[in-house]
Amino acid sequence: MNKIAFIGAGAMAEALVKGLIAAEQLPAKDIWLTNHANDERLQELHAAYGVTVTRDQTDLLKDADVIILSMKPKDAEAALTSLRAAKIEPGQIVLSILAGIHTSFLESYLPAHQPVVRAMPNTSATILEAATAIAAGVYAGNEEMKVVSRLFGTVGETVEVKEEDMDAVTAISGSGPAYLYYMMEALEEASSQVGLDETVSKQLLIQTFKGAAKMLEQSDLTPAQLRANITSAGGTTAAGISVLEEQGVKAAMRACVKAAADRSKEMGQAFSK
Repeated sequence: MNKIAFIGAGAMAEALVKGLIAAEQLPAKDIWLTNHANDERLQELHAAYGVTVTRDQTDLLKDADVIILSMKPKDAEAALTSLRAAKIEPGQIVLSILAGIHTSFLESYLPAHQPVVRAMPNTSATILEAATAIAAGVYAGNEEMKVVSRLFGTVGETVEVKEEDMDAVTAISGSGPAYLYYMMEALEEASSQVGLDETVSKQLLIQTFKGAAKMLEQSDLTPAQLRANITSAGGTTAAGISVLEEQGVKAAMRACVKAAADRSKEMGQAFSK
């Protein structure tokens, strides 16, 4: 890959930039960025990572293998109109990380047969541990999907899904880190309540989360089975789990994911043709 062009320079774009540079996917100077109007933000990213920033759409798109749409969804139409006017090259992959926006909407603004791929990474790309789902548009074939898979493979794990599953993906892995940080926040508060030092608590909780994730990854057992294995009748874990059951934590998590998926669908409906 010779060049990547980002349109949009927010938190997710920065996470991918940082991950791509760390993975040595391509030199920082060959990662190009622009945004709607925030010159200060572009200069911050240039100073931090050595990426190339520009306001010239022609320079941005020239020779780019992949054009990544990473602006706010509300700015998508303006960006797509600008892309169409810039006459992007046949074969350039337009890669969208915009939550809720379908490939068909993107394709309607682009030249006929332009390959479009939709992706939902998460911010763990920063540390090369992203979970990313990708879905092909009508004109994205095996070769284009391989390019996108390799790109995201440098910053974590990548899976290919049907586009109709992307709202669910957004709700699970796209927003998932925030749910886990929320749980960590609650456990830190609980640790303080029972008298544990803040530094000790953080160290123990981080390792606990890491160990549990690795255990699930390396085991053939389900989460329910792993939980049962450490929940002795009448023991401390059972006492804690019983409160979670009484408080309806599982139901709350199901509602949480459904709300996120529904919101993703709503966002997509606002961008339909």
